[in-house]
Amino acid sequence: LLSTCSRISPFLEKKRPRRSMQGEEKSPEVSLKPLEDAKKLIAQEVAKVAPEVLGAEIDAHLAAVAAKVSVATENVRRAGEGDLTLPAFAVSRFSKKEKNPAKIAAALAEALKKASENSELIADVKAVKMFINIVLTPAFLGKVILSINDGKFLAPIPKTKDRVMIEYSQPNTHKAFHVGHMRNAALGDCLVRLYEFVGHPVVAANYFGDEGAHIAKCLWKLKRFVAEQKFDIDTIPEKDRAEWLGGMYQAAVSDLDMGLLTKLPFPNVVAAKVLSVNKHPAADAPPNWHVVELQVTESEKKTVVCGGRGYKEGDFVAYLPLGNRLKNKEVIAKDMKGVESCGVMLAYTELGVPEPADPPAEKKGARPAETKEVAKMDVDKGGKGGKKGKSKKNKKGGGGGGGKKKKKQKLPGKIFIVEPKYKPTAGAALTELGKITEDKDGKKTPAVDNVVAEINKRNKEVGDMLLAMETGDKDAVALWEKTKKWSLDEFKKIYAWLDCRFDHDFFESEVSESSRQMVIDEHKKGTLIKDGGAICADLNKYKLGFMILLKSNGAGLYATKDLKLAQIKFEQFKVDKSIYVVDASQSLHFQQVFKILELMGYEQAKKCVHLPYGMVVLPSGKMSSRKGTVIFFSQLQTMLNEHLHKEYLAKYEGKWTTEDIEYAKRQLAVGTIKYGMLNHDVAKDVVFEMSKWSAKTGTTGIYNMYAYTRTVGIKNTVAEGKTKVKPGKVNVSLLGSQSEREMLMHISNFWTQVYDCVSKNNPSGLCNYVWNLSKLFNVWYENNHVAGSEDPDELATRLAFASAIGATIKKCLELLGITPLKKM
Repeated sequence: LLSTCSRISPFLEKKRPRRSMQGEEKSPEVSLKPLEDAKKLIAQEVAKVAPEVLGAEIDAHLAAVAAKVSVATENVRRAGEGDLTLPAFAVSRFSKKEKNPAKIAAALAEALKKASENSELIADVKAVKMFINIVLTPAFLGKVILSINDGKFLAPIPKTKDRVMIEYSQPNTHKAFHVGHMRNAALGDCLVRLYEFVGHPVVAANYFGDEGAHIAKCLWKLKRFVAEQKFDIDTIPEKDRAEWLGGMYQAAVSDLDMGLLTKLPFPNVVAAKVLSVNKHPAADAPPNWHVVELQVTESEKKTVVCGGRGYKEGDFVAYLPLGNRLKNKEVIAKDMKGVESCGVMLAYTELGVPEPADPPAEKKGARPAETKEVAKMDVDKGGKGGKKGKSKKNKKGGGGGGGKKKKKQKLPGKIFIVEPKYKPTAGAALTELGKITEDKDGKKTPAVDNVVAEINKRNKEVGDMLLAMETGDKDAVALWEKTKKWSLDEFKKIYAWLDCRFDHDFFESEVSESSRQMVIDEHKKGTLIKDGGAICADLNKYKLGFMILLKSNGAGLYATKDLKLAQIKFEQFKVDKSIYVVDASQSLHFQQVFKILELMGYEQAKKCVHLPYGMVVLPSGKMSSRKGTVIFFSQLQTMLNEHLHKEYLAKYEGKWTTEDIEYAKRQLAVGTIKYGMLNHDVAKDVVFEMSKWSAKTGTTGIYNMYAYTRTVGIKNTVAEGKTKVKPGKVNVSLLGSQSEREMLMHISNFWTQVYDCVSKNNPSGLCNYVWNLSKLFNVWYENNHVAGSEDPDELATRLAFASAIGATIKKCLELLGITPLKKM
């Protein structure tokens, strides 16, 4: 039957023949997608009876008919009414006799049933309304069991497809590895395994961010700390060095954060007192424009045309004087419909601060005097209240409000008010008014003469450190290289613990110089343009905007290095396809980079893929360094080890060796993390909840690992002779229960699921697949005492069945990067 299938369907993918082990029954040839074979064979059977039932030949439409055969619904399968379903409308259009789909279904079912007597494929055929339900024989479904146990069905495809590079993890040195990094690592590692499994030669690559401002910040803080504390960094225990370094980086970020020195971290912004507010004199001025006179210093007044709201005479507002910059533009005196406006009254949103809620009086419409005209904007703009806001009936369409709805216009932003508690005076810098002098516990903080000057001083020191690294200063480079090794050593240990493979490590520092030269060369070729001294790519005609690749001062950017890195991948590693596992915030960046590579003439650019993924968050929300809610790797590892030991392994102390307990602990921990990270759609955020992820029930790695361990337990019980009878011969026709048929259908669909995950670059489907298989097996296990089988052939068949289910669960887990345990 299957050899016939391969002749009539040459496009079916078949496994390589393999000699069976001595003493084993040789398994039949089974293609990778037996259910797809069944659909095509059913189409063949329908074609045989079509002249009788339909009065027409349909041999030319076999593929179309096969495509309409689908797996029956769960309710139909559970009731034993069918495994596959063919809707009558798939063939009714060919009929030259009956046109009623229900009658066609009944006639086809009867003809197929008669024609399939003694068939190895079809056990029964039933018509249900307009559908033909086909029950497959246990002999056909069971062949996959023999193929799995013979090592054929689950064997990887020979590596003959496109060469793929999968770049993932990409941590920055001098920063701590935390739970958020785990999702990228799990996702990239899983894709490496999947692509190799389906026949792609794969190069697993990492790209370390080992240069740039973040390192300069870390080393700047490190040197300050060493000098202040007279500390010797070589005394730090080796196991703690990387996270200590990450702590230095976080401390540097805090030291450079103006918000930790002042409650009003708005440099160059001063307090200005509102002296008067008048409606703009121009008849065509927007209704929210007002002419405001401000006291900007003790002796100076300025006039500003303001479109904001929420302020009144006597208030102190945030004012940006002339000569400063706002949104990358210089603030200059500007004529606004006959009134010269000098400076800007800043809104809360312009300062990155949420607007305070409107007071009750304002919500009811009784706004302050300067915003009464703004209230009119709510009327006749689709707002509530007032006859003018009602839509007129469409004269052509009659009643029913056919006229266009007018959108409600958004209210202007609220102007930032400097609260009285800051004791504002005209011209006082907001940064100084909000200066923090006590910490949260009420203790005095170190005095800072001037907040802006101090932050500028610190940033200059960081800049000096960066310059020293870039110009090859001996001491700076030595410290950089020494501490970089700390990070890399720790990363390697983490990857080993996670069982993540990397074939090549790229470093950002390795492509800095060459990437700048490459951009210059491409500009000479005409691929790129110059704009204001910078070299750029104008991608507007592709709706991808404008991308700077080399600043006017000659400095490169991330995109500059990504272009060179891609060139190396294509030319040195000869990859046909390149996958970048990077978070979703970089989507536009990679679209632009891929388009530039295409313009540079690289055909492989069309096969470059950015796999954007969601973030890892806590039940309480996003992780925050400032709030101390980031979970570092060492913390995660400790939490998992303690939890897993207490919940699962403590009871085996004295029964298992220490080595066995530690090995099980590690695999359970890795299984918990990887399954938890992968068991979600790639694009969605993941909520990390250790107690849920490590549960022994539900959609968890441990649940699936335990299902596999149960299959090993069955094999061990039989091998140890703890059965009523000795195993006889395997007879897959004995696998007739509905739960067994359901699992046979499920494992027959293994390769379809794997290919689907690869095509979508999304392993979540495989997580769901193995969980459903584990769930089905656990139900079967509870209801079938294998060791208690009284018939030798039944025992052998059940053993073979459990072994095949276990092998499939194991392969799924391995593809997810999880190593199952033989005992739990």
